[in-house]
Amino acid sequence: MPSEGSFFIGIYLTNLSKFGIIKEMIIKPSTFVISDFHFYHKNIIEYQNRPLDFGELIVRKWNEVVTINDDVLFLGDLSFKNKEATQHYTFRLMGNKYMLLGNHDHESLSWYQDCGFTVIDPVYKTFVNSNGRFPTLITHEPVQDLPKGWFNIHGHIHSGIHREYPLTDRHFNVSCEPLDYKPIQIFEIVA
Repeated sequence: MPSEGSFFIGIYLTNLSKFGIIKEMIIKPSTFVISDFHFYHKNIIEYQNRPLDFGELIVRKWNEVVTINDDVLFLGDLSFKNKEATQHYTFRLMGNKYMLLGNHDHESLSWYQDCGFTVIDPVYKTFVNSNGRFPTLITHEPVQDLPKGWFNIHGHIHSGIHREYPLTDRHFNVSCEPLDYKPIQIFEIVA
C-alpha cells in the first residue's frame, strides 16, 4: 500500500443529512477510523469478552489518541439505547466525527447528528504512489468478492474471522476489539 507522503487526492463524501450536498474531506495523517461500539448492548459483553464498563473504556481510549481537531470515520453500530443515553458517551469523544450506518443503526439521520456525527455514504478512494494505484472501499460490512487489487477497510466482524465473510489480506478489520478500543490512523492501515 502507499506511503503517507504519497496521498494527495481528497475524499468526497455525501452528507446525507444535508440533502446530498457534497462535502470534501481530505484524508490526512490525523484521520482515524474505528467501528462497532455497540454502546449499551448487554450481550456484547459476553459475545466479545468486553469489560463491564466498555463504554467508558472506549471514550478513554478514543481521547488518548484523537484531538479536538482530528477527523474520525466511525464505521457503524453505535448504540442500543436512546439518544440521551448515547450522548453520555458521544459528547465526550474528541474530534470531528463522521459515521457510516451499520446493520444495527436504525435511527433517523438527525438522531445521529444530535449525537455528534455527520452520517455519510460508504467511501471509495484511490490512493496513488510510485508503486501504483490502490482502490480502497471503506464500509461497515466486509466487501465480499473484493475485486483483484482492491482493498477494504471495514468493521462488523468484531474480533476476527466470520463464517459469512471470506476475507483476504486486502481486508482490514477496524472493529474496536482488535484495535484495543483505540482509533487507528488511516495511514497506519494503507501505508
